[in-house]
Amino acid sequence: MSVRVVVLTSTFPRHRWVAARLAAALDVAGVWQEEKSFQPLRYAGNDDEQRIIGEHFAARDASEAAWFGATDIAAAQGPRTHRVPPGGCNDPGEVASMTRLAPDVVLVFGTGILKRDLIDAFAGRILNLHLGLSPYYRGAGTNFWPLVNREPEYVGATIHYLDEGIDTGPIIEHVRPEILPADGPHDLGNRTIVAAAERLAAAAIAHVAGRLHAVPQWSGGRLYQRKDFSASAVVRMHEQFASGMIPEYLARRTARDARLRLVRTPPA
Repeated sequence: MSVRVVVLTSTFPRHRWVAARLAAALDVAGVWQEEKSFQPLRYAGNDDEQRIIGEHFAARDASEAAWFGATDIAAAQGPRTHRVPPGGCNDPGEVASMTRLAPDVVLVFGTGILKRDLIDAFAGRILNLHLGLSPYYRGAGTNFWPLVNREPEYVGATIHYLDEGIDTGPIIEHVRPEILPADGPHDLGNRTIVAAAERLAAAAIAHVAGRLHAVPQWSGGRLYQRKDFSASAVVRMHEQFASGMIPEYLARRTARDARLRLVRTPPA
């Protein structure tokens, strides 16, 4: 089945890689790359905190380069790409350009908050890839905070229909990575992205075929915002790894995973 999609994403290697994977599996008519506005060093209060935060994000960038490389979106299938500033996907002119492409479905990964006019233009056919298990972890840094809180079982991704809330739309599927004893934080995050990209393409096909049965989100969970991020949280996360968080989880994985309510979709 040919499925025509528009992809709304960002500019980091993980975003380009996912867009290229989608272009290899689907008819991608256009890709909008929205620049990120998050500046993590602004949350540093002194030189030591600046060093801690800088080292954390340098390690993330190195890990992404190793996992995803310098991906050329156009090389996968040749979709038009549009680079826009933070929030630029909401610009009326950009929304009009997306509409003219007449996509069957719009796929979102890594943009800022999308507003009503864009959501209304594609009502009922916007699928979002949220890094984090909703509703347990919503908002920003949702695969970072489970590790700060010593809960690696909550690392994952949620594919859901987009609404105007923050990661609150009906859930199509939860995706979780394989967790290995020697994993660090960026291994877990990048392995999640690889697994979720495949499932996002499958969800788009299932949506067009009318085979999706999304589950409304239940109450509870935690909402983190950018302002919650700090150098002390980075330190705490590394302390959790150093004190055996991953082996501890793996030793009791069955019991700990049983606490999770997960949404699965049948194989395509």
